[in-house]
Amino acid sequence: MKIGREDFEALIKGEKTIAPYIELDCLAGSYSVFGVRTAGNPNYLIRAIYEMYEANLNKKLAIKAVRKLFRSVGQGSVGLNNLLKKLGMDLTPSEFLVLVFRLQHQQGWGAPFELVEAGEKRIVLRTKHTFESEVLKDWNMPVCGIHQGWIEGVLKAVTGKTWFCLEKTCHAKGDEYCEFVCDQVEPSWKFKAEAVVKGESAITEFIEHKPLEGKIQLIDEPVVMMPRFIFTSMTTSLKKTMGEAPASGVNYRAYMDMGKENVEHYKKMGITNPRTLSDMAFTFYSQMGWFNVIKEEWDEGTKTKMITLSHTVESESFGSTGKNVCFCTAGLLAGIIEGSFGIRVQAKEIKCKSKGDEHCVFTITNKPS
Repeated sequence: MKIGREDFEALIKGEKTIAPYIELDCLAGSYSVFGVRTAGNPNYLIRAIYEMYEANLNKKLAIKAVRKLFRSVGQGSVGLNNLLKKLGMDLTPSEFLVLVFRLQHQQGWGAPFELVEAGEKRIVLRTKHTFESEVLKDWNMPVCGIHQGWIEGVLKAVTGKTWFCLEKTCHAKGDEYCEFVCDQVEPSWKFKAEAVVKGESAITEFIEHKPLEGKIQLIDEPVVMMPRFIFTSMTTSLKKTMGEAPASGVNYRAYMDMGKENVEHYKKMGITNPRTLSDMAFTFYSQMGWFNVIKEEWDEGTKTKMITLSHTVESESFGSTGKNVCFCTAGLLAGIIEGSFGIRVQAKEIKCKSKGDEHCVFTITNKPS
């Protein structure tokens, strides 16, 4: 059935529903709305998508991953926006957003949306419940990643600007409404990096992997995946060439320089707070599999920072050796601290898993003038 301007106007006013425009041909296995092929979405499919991400991340980051996925879906609404403009309908971003979700929710994606606030740079929406808040009610937390992503994608499609959507309350958490606050933001790596440090994002969101082209990018910079045996191979080769002590010193110095250079890269993103710089570096290396930070302690009396790691790439690679092996990690930690705080330090591993200790523990102290 053909749809025109008067039909959309009636839909917006609530005088019509999409029912007359749905075509279902069971024998052909097709389901269309406004002539656009679509499909039903059973509960178990949505749950499977969330649980697929949860298996490798956690519930909070799984929701973020789903949000990223459906942001692309939301950007597909540009076609509907173009159709409306051809019909002479120039809706505001908030009006268009409400229409999109009226169409979606009449197909079973939860309750109708209510527009709470409509500004140029802030839009607030709420609904009694969403499809995913019903499906994932047992998660007992804000779960509406699908809708957050949809909202961000729709607003990006119609405004050309970047929007950030926060779910303030959620039906799945026991709140009366699922309420979404959408703010127009300037895209910046500073904003994204701070989200990673806070545990609100994972670096997987920022990895662009083109395996058939032999390319991986992280935060717009080329990176490579490196097997752990590279550390044992590299260190063994250096030891044969120059001896164990000099090889350890070379590794320490090389990775110290790498840590400092890494921090300088973050500074170019506009990040200036020393604590954020160091936390960001620790978080990124941790999420890339180099180590896992258990705790950081500060001894005021000795002016010593102590960092405890559950493991390091070297201790995992070398296994049991009866001695400290984490010279690369020690240099890396020192370089991160020096680069972030602008001070000269030295790092020393005082406990090591390869030596039989429970964790790898490092002290960071000021370097004598």
